[in-house]
Amino acid sequence: MASLSPRAPSEPLPLATLWLAVAGAFVVSLLVAPLVFHHYDVVDCFLNWARASRGCQPWAIYLTHFDTDDCDYPPVVPYLLTLIERLRLAVNAGPTSGAAIVFLKLPNIAAWLAHVPLCAIGLRRPFGARAARIAALLVALSPPLFVNAAAWGQFDALLSLFVVAAIVAALDGRPVRAGAALGLGLATKLLAVVAVPVLAVWTWRRRGARPLMAGAAAAVLAMVLTAVPYVVRGAERPVLASYHGAVGYYPLRTVEAYNLWYVLDRVDIRLRGQPSGEARLDTRPFLGPLTHRDVGLVLIAGWTVFILAGLWRWPGDGGLILAAAFQFFAVFMLPTQMHQRYILPAAVLLALAAPLSARSRVLFVLLAMTATLNQGLDLARAVLDHAVQVDPMRIADPPAIRMAIRNAATVIALVHVGVFAWWTAVYRRELAALASLSE
Repeated sequence: MASLSPRAPSEPLPLATLWLAVAGAFVVSLLVAPLVFHHYDVVDCFLNWARASRGCQPWAIYLTHFDTDDCDYPPVVPYLLTLIERLRLAVNAGPTSGAAIVFLKLPNIAAWLAHVPLCAIGLRRPFGARAARIAALLVALSPPLFVNAAAWGQFDALLSLFVVAAIVAALDGRPVRAGAALGLGLATKLLAVVAVPVLAVWTWRRRGARPLMAGAAAAVLAMVLTAVPYVVRGAERPVLASYHGAVGYYPLRTVEAYNLWYVLDRVDIRLRGQPSGEARLDTRPFLGPLTHRDVGLVLIAGWTVFILAGLWRWPGDGGLILAAAFQFFAVFMLPTQMHQRYILPAAVLLALAAPLSARSRVLFVLLAMTATLNQGLDLARAVLDHAVQVDPMRIADPPAIRMAIRNAATVIALVHVGVFAWWTAVYRRELAALASLSE
């Protein structure tokens, strides 16, 4: 597709605008990074795990912590934690100092901002320079990426970068690069597997079986290469467990993902009076022998078939992005055990689709807001809980604040249900419209 539309302005945004957005985002991130963070994730997990590496042995993180507090991230994260520890030791910063927290967040902030040149350059060929730079600007100004990388201190921004890189490479006709990027995504977080069926169907439909096999081989090779040092050092069991051990770790209908199950949790707890510990379990019966977990799996299977069937029928360039975004959103909404941060890839991918159509822009604006709030509200709850734990007298009325957060979260969950229903209704029409732009 040479250009977005004959009616679209031909002049792209100045590069200076993108550089200014990146510089501003970086400065604000550095100011926020040492002040706001998720204490359990950053201090109790990541920085604690990093110290086990001694700055030179990433496999020692698994061997030290896997059996005690479940370091269950795939191989890429321990590599980064090792580099972070080496940097901390080089400047003689305290183990949990502000500098250590900033060092931890730097790879994720860098991953967020790396989306910008990736979109500005990689999307020029399929969508034109103007649409590519608009997408890059939207990612540079992305509030959910800011909350995840600069405030929370998680690695979902890095996961998003690899997923976007895989999709951009596929659009540019580079299946080996796409597979390698997706393999690195899978070596960062298992959530990257959500993009696999979408990329596989689109590649097979548009490019054929040979590019699909080449991409798959590149993905497997990337995963194997990242894992080899751990296997050599005897850490093969935790590496494998990082892929199969996550399911069932939190046997809850939702882990603060404001989705369909969150609404049902509120109904069962607030209206039906069920104890929260019982109401939230996904192992309890739903209908006959089916548990809530089973129902979630049936729902995501059905929506996956629906999403892939539409993409097979209309395999446009923009359709690949829209289908991938919808698949990530469906996985966030329908299965049980979803975390609040799992909505991030859907919100980021919609930034790439936003310049292509009015509906995509509406979806982008909605998910940019709700993904920010879903992460931000739960981060606020975690900060509150930690503050009360450290000093019970510090907060005047913690229960009232928690209830306010719950009420706001319920509204966001209801918005998500509405967005999901609308997206389902317009999905095939939007795919057809985006496919017509490619002709």
